[in-house]
Amino acid sequence: MHAARHVFLAAALLGALAGVAQADTLVPKQDLKGLVDPAGLKRFSGAVLVYRDDVAYDEVKLPAGKAVYKDEKVTAARSLDRAGQRTALQYITPPDRSALEVLRNYQQEQKGAGFETVFECAGEACGDSRDIDKTSLSALVLPDTWWTKTGDNSPAACGAGHFVSDFRYAVLDNKASGASIALMVWKPGDVSVYCDEKEFKKRISVLVVKVEPKAREQKMETLSASELGKSLDANGKVAVYGILFDTGKADIKPESKASLDQIGALLKQQAALKLHVVGHTDNVGALPANLDLSKRRADAVSAALARDYGIARDRLTANGVASLAPVASNASDAGKAKNRRVELVLQ
Repeated sequence: MHAARHVFLAAALLGALAGVAQADTLVPKQDLKGLVDPAGLKRFSGAVLVYRDDVAYDEVKLPAGKAVYKDEKVTAARSLDRAGQRTALQYITPPDRSALEVLRNYQQEQKGAGFETVFECAGEACGDSRDIDKTSLSALVLPDTWWTKTGDNSPAACGAGHFVSDFRYAVLDNKASGASIALMVWKPGDVSVYCDEKEFKKRISVLVVKVEPKAREQKMETLSASELGKSLDANGKVAVYGILFDTGKADIKPESKASLDQIGALLKQQAALKLHVVGHTDNVGALPANLDLSKRRADAVSAALARDYGIARDRLTANGVASLAPVASNASDAGKAKNRRVELVLQ
């Protein structure tokens, strides 16, 4: 086995579960149908685009340090925590190029756009690789959608292969714009039996992940005062997702006004109504810190209702329960989003 052992074996096994391909997958001569380069990201000359995935808003930890294996998990010794619009792309280069040549071209191009390399590694220097299914920087960089959007006989998976060689990684940061780019380049080793092994092993694969600062769009529908009241009558509580906070903070964001307007209207319509205002978080971070954060957020909501809507403070009791009352699994980002909420509970 080559020293640079990475997680790509898992990708090569995916297609075996889906069925046998009718013919070997040849290296594509042009971009796969529907795929185009995003603005501001040039490709290596002659490369073809075989995968693209865009997310309007995501939280991404780009490894900026060696991968470390501990307690059957892989983490990076250091990471750049970024939130915003995320784009992921995979290219396959022309034959007989080295990973170093490809990487240096990307670095030179992006340096002209204001990006500086803040971490770079090659092969085993990128981290512990004792378990190819659980470790390496590739496990941390590849978007989850890569595994679902590629199959064993896709050009993307064929360009992955088993036990890759000539592996190089770099993360670039633009302090002026706040954007960051992770670059992962490699040469596939033993590729899937469904692929044109001889041709794919001549070529470098390139994974580019770029995160650009962008505000999250408010997509949660605002419950009306009537809908809030009906839920309280039926269930004794109602979850409000339109009250927003920045990560780790208790300052109510301006886009929360629509939801606060409706809560204020309900409390004015029902003068005898008293509520517990309960803050909830996901399970990211220490419990004591999240208990404090959720309580401070509940306090902020109660204070805003009193200050801006004239609601008597003795009608509102603020509480925080952190992650102790989830409504979904914290194993996914979607579940965590559901768990981050403010609930109104009848007193």
